[in-house]
Amino acid sequence: MSDLGAGTGGYGGFSASDNDVLVFRPRLDDRQLTWYGREGKVLGTAGDTANYQGLALSPDGMRVALSRTSGRATNIWLLNLAQDTSTRFTFGSATDADPLWSPDGTRIIFRSGNDLYQKLASGANDAELLLKAGSPQFPLSLSRDGRFLLFEVADPKAGNGVWLLPLKGDKKPVPFLLDKSGEDDARFSPDGHWVAYDSNESGQLEIYVRSFAMNADGTAVKHGGKWQISNGGGLTPRWRGDGRELYYRARDRRVMAVAIATEPEFRPGKPEPLGFFASLGDMWDCTADGRRFLVVTAKGKDQAPFTVVLNWQAALKK
Repeated sequence: MSDLGAGTGGYGGFSASDNDVLVFRPRLDDRQLTWYGREGKVLGTAGDTANYQGLALSPDGMRVALSRTSGRATNIWLLNLAQDTSTRFTFGSATDADPLWSPDGTRIIFRSGNDLYQKLASGANDAELLLKAGSPQFPLSLSRDGRFLLFEVADPKAGNGVWLLPLKGDKKPVPFLLDKSGEDDARFSPDGHWVAYDSNESGQLEIYVRSFAMNADGTAVKHGGKWQISNGGGLTPRWRGDGRELYYRARDRRVMAVAIATEPEFRPGKPEPLGFFASLGDMWDCTADGRRFLVVTAKGKDQAPFTVVLNWQAALKK
């Protein structure tokens, strides 16, 4: 039997065997934003329940940009945490998702269809096209100085790859990680000198960190050292605001913490488990001080029930 999809997007997960047995799990529309402390204590909830597809905390931790699916439409909403009020941010007919805050919190970069846009977080003015391409593109991370955007290109032939878009000058994309090992979710460190990402180059997804620098004319990335951070599987890295700790999601969905030292050289510590899980893929984020974590959870239950259908192909012929 093939692996069952997690069903964390707009669709449920399913799997079919060679002897006409179908197993499926419906999508979860009833999702909650839940605050956790490092030890796993639930600190509260935020916003309404909805079919959330992704989230990003603002740099000051006062707002959350959310991808929400309703019916067949996915749009971005902004949640004010102090007032617990939500405002719709995008209104396009295409899928608007994967929000990413600028370092100063004044802009949001997002994907609309296959293309990348940015828009003032205040909602004033229309969205500005940043990059148009045939293959789907996903914004991943902005350098703190606002000069560079890391984004993923999903190519069914070449595999996923991470590119760099300079946001000043000629704004011509340059490759960053294109070795066909399925690199994803690349994140700049707060000081902009390092990039954390996940890759399956070892045969399973693990977290790595690379040094980051551009050549003198800003047309290519200079590749330096590389360090493996996780051991036994990891994905979706997140940096603490001072860059001295890195978080990621382990294979068992527990969130892990790794102390990071950069002087006199880059040196990661031993991964240590925190007290909570991020069960729905990359739908979690942390405050700048690393004390609180906002996680999308399935309200009232960890998973929807499985449904088993026997001789399912016969039903297609009726």
